[in-house]
Amino acid sequence: MKSMFKKMMLTTLSLAVVASVGGVTGSPSAAFAAEAGVSQAYESLFTPDKVINVKVTIDDEDWESILAKPLEKEYKSVTVDVDGTVLENVGFSTKGNLTLKSVAAMTDSDRYSFRLKFDKYDKTQTLLGLDKMVLNNSYSDPSFLREYLHYEALRAIGEDAPLTVFTNLYINGELYGFYIGVESVDDSYLERNFGEGADSGVLYDTEEKSYLQYEEDGDYETLTYDTGTKDDKASLKNFISVLNAMPDGQKGDIESVLDVDSALRYIAANAVLGNYDSYNGDKGHNYLLYGDAAGKYTVIPWDMNMSFNGYSTGGGGGRMQAAAGTAAAGTTAAAGTTGTTTGTAAVSGTSGTTGTAAASSAVNAVTASIDTPTLGINVDQVPLIGNLLEVPEYKTRYNGYVSELVTYLEGIQDRITGLTTLIRPYVQADPTKFYTMDQFENNVAYTADTGGSGGMMGGGGDMTPPDGTNGTPPARPDAAAGQAGAADGTVPAGGTSNGTAPAGSASNGTAPAGTSAAAGGTEAAGPGAGGNAGMSGAGGQGMGTMAAGSLMTFALNRLANLQEQLGLEVTPLPEVVATKGSTAAAGAAGSTAAASSSGSKAITVKLNGTAVSFQDQLPLNKDGRVLVPVSAIFSALGAEVTWDQAAKKITAVKGSTTITMTIGSKTAYVNGTAVTLDVPAQIINNRTLVPVRFISEGLNLDVKWDAAAQTVTAADKAAE
Repeated sequence: MKSMFKKMMLTTLSLAVVASVGGVTGSPSAAFAAEAGVSQAYESLFTPDKVINVKVTIDDEDWESILAKPLEKEYKSVTVDVDGTVLENVGFSTKGNLTLKSVAAMTDSDRYSFRLKFDKYDKTQTLLGLDKMVLNNSYSDPSFLREYLHYEALRAIGEDAPLTVFTNLYINGELYGFYIGVESVDDSYLERNFGEGADSGVLYDTEEKSYLQYEEDGDYETLTYDTGTKDDKASLKNFISVLNAMPDGQKGDIESVLDVDSALRYIAANAVLGNYDSYNGDKGHNYLLYGDAAGKYTVIPWDMNMSFNGYSTGGGGGRMQAAAGTAAAGTTAAAGTTGTTTGTAAVSGTSGTTGTAAASSAVNAVTASIDTPTLGINVDQVPLIGNLLEVPEYKTRYNGYVSELVTYLEGIQDRITGLTTLIRPYVQADPTKFYTMDQFENNVAYTADTGGSGGMMGGGGDMTPPDGTNGTPPARPDAAAGQAGAADGTVPAGGTSNGTAPAGSASNGTAPAGTSAAAGGTEAAGPGAGGNAGMSGAGGQGMGTMAAGSLMTFALNRLANLQEQLGLEVTPLPEVVATKGSTAAAGAAGSTAAASSSGSKAITVKLNGTAVSFQDQLPLNKDGRVLVPVSAIFSALGAEVTWDQAAKKITAVKGSTTITMTIGSKTAYVNGTAVTLDVPAQIINNRTLVPVRFISEGLNLDVKWDAAAQTVTAADKAAE
């Protein structure tokens, strides 16, 4: 903690700041300070609906070192100007884990998340009392709003959540990107929320699989010491022991070791807002535990960029499989046919509808029951949820928080629209953003993706390359089920080798929300607007860069579903419209919107008379050459493809022909013979794209280009 004289110096200014912040209107997150905590002057930086500038000045050599070795997360000394307050000798480094590895694997992006540790080199130095803040890059979130809104909702129901602010980050005088600034859970956070004696307690961070299950003589290695007074995990072990020893339906001694309401609020927000990259999902992480001097723990939320259904556990977020032959919201299920709708939409998208009656047994983040607030993991495996909610009093309090969050969601359409207006020019100006402006607009609009789908699939392990490849075919090949899988028998995410549905969905021609599955036929309509830009590798091999489905669509459909569960009047859903670069409205299976990401006529690719489906990234005209997603074109051609991460090399094999290409290189090879490309394979919008003419001709097809129709036609030479 910081010294007493610093606290005294800041007291007067802090009180004035809190008075002014508390007077802000028009935002659910106006009041910040916890009653037991100490008001801090830095709260003025986190005024709601504000965009601040963070300007970092760093030696060129140090900046180059950070970019060359991002995974080391090594601090460098910088000068920083935060909204007009200048500090020297501040620690600056990359941050993150899986997201950091994913960005490090990209060949065309250095858009890392960063940390600013103001007291790294001078323990007495703070930024108006703040010792550390992070700048998050909105990885997986084209809306830039998921994290901001989730923390805001938590504060609205009384949770001691970190403060947030929209941020323009400058590096050495140049705009680097539009980020989300977040108050780190560190000494200053603890003091703000728990008082001046907070340093006598201890803070633990969580790695994956921090389920809080009791382990006899266990060391709980996934729970790691962060700050405070070390006690060799004695109080932590006692808390976990008491939690797991709660008698069925009774409190036991839990209130002596846990601030129960902090846990109930955290659990309720995850369930209501579809945040399953959390303790409520299969990862079992993204929260911290603070134990005070008496050994009583508080749950602290953290890392919300995949909220609002940005992450789907187990390949679609399903807790139960859809019934045979049915489809979940916004999907079609095909059995030997193309675009044949065999299921009823679980969430109606027609104008004037008033409900979200489920037509199948599929359970996803939209339809999940508030009574069982987990997806991807059984409730009996997570005692912080299962044991607490068995206590009638706690279940009643939990339901109260759910109701408060539903009230928050009742204003979500206007809130998203207002924030979108605020940040749109900053997103537009962002030179390093992961996603296009069309993806941003689709993410903040109510779209044809009525299921609100588009989360990253579950699974763990190392990060895959940007297009999801990891020695298996690239993620989400745009080919019908029943076509070739990987050489080793594994199946790419979103496709199969035996006509069954993707992992996480049922095997009888059914599909999870927002996707399609074919059994013996060609592929039906894929994800709606703002769909994935890449998903995990086959069989849970890892996770790839992705774009979550529409934030607005999920929020409004989730609201309607929750209102129905609670017996409230259901808010009618907006009229469904198709948006740029998306599939057409639900029900028009097999068709795609005509607009490309630039708003011009979309490029069509036909192979032997059949149009290739491009679900996640439309073809692009780059320097006079048509580039297409590698997964789609190779799968449509029936080629097997592998990816060499170290060499950034793509290898495709069909029959006796082997094609190899390296990202960024104009030299490719067909059966070992070098071929010079006009345009190399490259990564655009976090998808690996390759020149369709070279690929097609390399596999012995004739290729023609119709400029007027914006159509590439490729046909087997033997077929002419």
